[in-house]
Amino acid sequence: MKNQLSEIDATPSKRIYLSIISDYHLTTALCELIDNAIDSWIYNGRKSSLNINITLDYQQQTIYVVDNSGGIPEKDIKLIISPGESRNEDSSNSIGLFGVGSKRAVVALSQHIKISSRHKSNKTLLIEFDDNWISDPNWNILLYEIDDICPNTTIIELDKLRDVIVSEDENRLISHLGATYASFIEDQKDILTLNGKLINKIDFESWSYPPSFEPKKYNGALKINDDNSVDFDIIAGLTQQGDPSGGEYGIYMYCNDRLIARAYKGYELGFRAGMAGQPHPSISLTRVIIKLKGKAQLMPWNSSKSEINIKHPTFKALQEYLLKIVTNYARASKNMSDDWNIKVFPYKKGIIREVPIENLNSNTNLYLVPIPRKISHKYIDIIKSNNKQLSNSKPWVKGTYEAIIAIDEISKLKIEQSNRISLLILDSTLEIAFKDYLVNESNVTYSASRLEAIMKNRTDVHNEIQKYIQFKKDTWPKVIYFYNLRCELVHKRIAATISNEDLKIYRDLVEYMFKKMFNLNFNI
Repeated sequence: MKNQLSEIDATPSKRIYLSIISDYHLTTALCELIDNAIDSWIYNGRKSSLNINITLDYQQQTIYVVDNSGGIPEKDIKLIISPGESRNEDSSNSIGLFGVGSKRAVVALSQHIKISSRHKSNKTLLIEFDDNWISDPNWNILLYEIDDICPNTTIIELDKLRDVIVSEDENRLISHLGATYASFIEDQKDILTLNGKLINKIDFESWSYPPSFEPKKYNGALKINDDNSVDFDIIAGLTQQGDPSGGEYGIYMYCNDRLIARAYKGYELGFRAGMAGQPHPSISLTRVIIKLKGKAQLMPWNSSKSEINIKHPTFKALQEYLLKIVTNYARASKNMSDDWNIKVFPYKKGIIREVPIENLNSNTNLYLVPIPRKISHKYIDIIKSNNKQLSNSKPWVKGTYEAIIAIDEISKLKIEQSNRISLLILDSTLEIAFKDYLVNESNVTYSASRLEAIMKNRTDVHNEIQKYIQFKKDTWPKVIYFYNLRCELVHKRIAATISNEDLKIYRDLVEYMFKKMFNLNFNI
């Protein structure tokens, strides 16, 4: 039985604006406005050079965005405020498909919004709304004609910002925009400015070309269903520099020329045991750049275009092949990590091997690189072997190189403070090594009292060592910097944080100094 009781009004409340902005902050919201301007420019035929100028006024706490993308015709003006409305056609390769994107972006940033626009040389239109309008159930909004602005221009003025904007965020924002819109900046150099600063492109194609392990470029069309396909370019390879801090390696995905994911190291793309492996410095040469082009609804992005949508059909169709490619280069990186300086980094020039793919399927040959055989020698055995003969004639050096072995072992332990422990060992061992050098290598006899007086003051120790041995110019400032870090750990109420990068720099420095002082060998 089915009896009609009534008809329900399903018109959404305007509070929908406030309920859908939780995943927006300054960066994602500004990107949404830039996306909108780029799409408008493409929609209007790219008839002139595109300029998007963003002004962040930290004193007045206002945001001002001006673009010359073509302006908004009067018939389309409701698109600015109507949730779900978009003029993008299903067939367009746009980056602004989501109808509420730019709308929720301005609401996410501001409690008071003014948008002025002039399409071609027509009259200039203005709409203005705020949180009071959002609270009012009436959807009507006033449209004004105002004094003319430049033709084809849109101006967005935002004040009463929801969050404070600060100048300290500016360089980070410039870097993000330079990476996100690199493809558009490359085509047109002066497309984007922030507070008068021209934003330059940041790309990630910096490859090494070791023989048999050159980067590969896979290109073709991926069929999604009977009516739709996505064009893809996938470039995979080993980079010119490892990243012990765990940063710029992994997956980079562009959708319709817009960067969606940067240095992504997700479980879904092989960064797990048994495949590429857990994120680790040994696989930090691995980089895979994915460029997809097609209808906006076929792009595997989330609604704010800030992450990969791993549930999207396009991602799922590519995932099997990406897993193989990522795992292949990660294993190559790891198996050559014993000596990248010889096996990888010298090969700065070469060609990217192209692998055209007509039909991507389970039988497709990806021509993966051969995994180099890794000879398994424990670090402890190598260092002992390297210095066995020297330690027989100079027994005081054994504790010096064994401290380096200990630090290498500590790095493998699953403990939170390994860097702090390692820095304390490094600096203490260096200080002891200075004393051993003065007593055993300087060819000068130090009385017990004189040696004790020198060793009481670290500056005196440094000055005394410099009488006998010449290090590289930047050695001593670094030694002092890390000695001060050690002192902070020992004496300050709040201990300093020791990063992976700091620890690597200090370990490399100490190994260099031990080599100069005692001729120790830390090559593996």
